[in-house]
Amino acid sequence: MPIGRQDKLKGDPIPWLLEAANPSARYLTLRHLLDSGERDSQVAEARAAIPEWPPVHEILALMDAVDFWGRADKPFYGGAVGTHATLSLLAALGMARTPQLEAACENVLEHGQHESGGFTYDDTPGHRFLCYTGKAISTLTHFGYRGDPRLERALEYLTKRSTTPDGLTCPYADGEECQWGIVKALAAFAVLPPASRTPDHVQAIETLANAVLDHQFDFEGRDARWLNFGFPLDYQSDLVELCDALARLDYGPDPRMNRLLELVLAAQPADGRWLKQYGTRAFQVEKKGQPSKWVTIRARRALKHARRSIMKADRARLRGK
Repeated sequence: MPIGRQDKLKGDPIPWLLEAANPSARYLTLRHLLDSGERDSQVAEARAAIPEWPPVHEILALMDAVDFWGRADKPFYGGAVGTHATLSLLAALGMARTPQLEAACENVLEHGQHESGGFTYDDTPGHRFLCYTGKAISTLTHFGYRGDPRLERALEYLTKRSTTPDGLTCPYADGEECQWGIVKALAAFAVLPPASRTPDHVQAIETLANAVLDHQFDFEGRDARWLNFGFPLDYQSDLVELCDALARLDYGPDPRMNRLLELVLAAQPADGRWLKQYGTRAFQVEKKGQPSKWVTIRARRALKHARRSIMKADRARLRGK
């Protein structure tokens, strides 16, 4: 078991992550690191406090009743501060569904989803991006749209595209496979309960995982940006998000994960609080070069799931002997 052991972790950031002054980080820590259920009183209390937490309160106050955080007819307009990206950020912060956020989600579905099921900022075929579709599925699932025919159509599009020749390419990656987009697609599949994943989903996940795990990353050169961990992330990605998505999909035992997880562990300071080295302009609560609660939560979750899947695989091997 080369990766995923608790003894490789430094410090104990949990008390820091549970500070009541940051209900978002507290809620996410209780749910994702300590496995507390939604009905737990501490979880419910933390989540109820998120809307009035000043950073989230400010985001919600900026929402327009018609245009939301951009333009009603173009929910991707505005990039990192547009409607689609802002909903994604609020989901990542643990916000619960409200009538106002439901209206914003409906706007994304009405004006951002192509008839093919994919998500786009216009009707140009080349602009139905893997990253947009993956992020939209993750966000809409968080806000309670699982089972909605429109979300199922998006998932079907993502599933087919993931196994289609050239389906992982992007014009903004010079026509090559887009590793950032692949991570967003993997994250979308990771929010699906394992029991609900069809054989087609499994095939798509395998195709995506193999594409990114077999990719020859040059972390000392052209891919150094992957080691700049950040929050929030828009269409961009980093190594923590990649490891988190793969680990939640039970790729912890895959030997190709070892190097990636070792790099995440190596970036951990002595106090166990990973630093923020990147982030969109949409959310500036944490400063670059300073400890990040959200990067730390994501990194710890990735390592937790990797460890669990490794232990599960080890038990299966022992039973097979």
